[in-house]
Amino acid sequence: MGRRTGPQRVRRGAVRDAILVVLAERAMHGYELMTELEARSSGRWRPSPGSIYPALTRMERDGLLSAEEHDGKKAFSLTDRGREARDAVDLDDSDPLPARPREPDDVYEALRALPPEIAGQARQLRRFGSPHQVERAATLLDEVKRRLYDLLADGSRRDAGTDGKEGDTG
Repeated sequence: MGRRTGPQRVRRGAVRDAILVVLAERAMHGYELMTELEARSSGRWRPSPGSIYPALTRMERDGLLSAEEHDGKKAFSLTDRGREARDAVDLDDSDPLPARPREPDDVYEALRALPPEIAGQARQLRRFGSPHQVERAATLLDEVKRRLYDLLADGSRRDAGTDGKEGDTG
């Protein structure tokens, strides 16, 4: 069976288990959880708000999580009962989330993981950023885009060697 690319559905219960694993490391709000889970799955899985927020509510109601308001956002952390539930989570190869962030296998994997993270931050800026922040972000991303094109153009010239001038006697 070939390796799947793009977003993937996960097994039932994976959202709860993934939340337990990530929150065992530090408190986070819902959007941070979605972004972290996407990063840890190298972009293969980004849980939707429709799966994260009901799970957080259920887990808080069940006594697995506690929530504190910080800067208008609810930051969730594990309770003692939540830590016990985390210890019972059995991660195996079928889970979309490793217990710790994976180190990229190579530079290509590292490059592949960045765009979803950047897109998530851009979405946050569009929703919650000031006009000045949005303008600065757009300028920064436009500069990154130009530099990437320059990098590609430089690599193409170098790979071509003589820029197609072989045998040109003028």
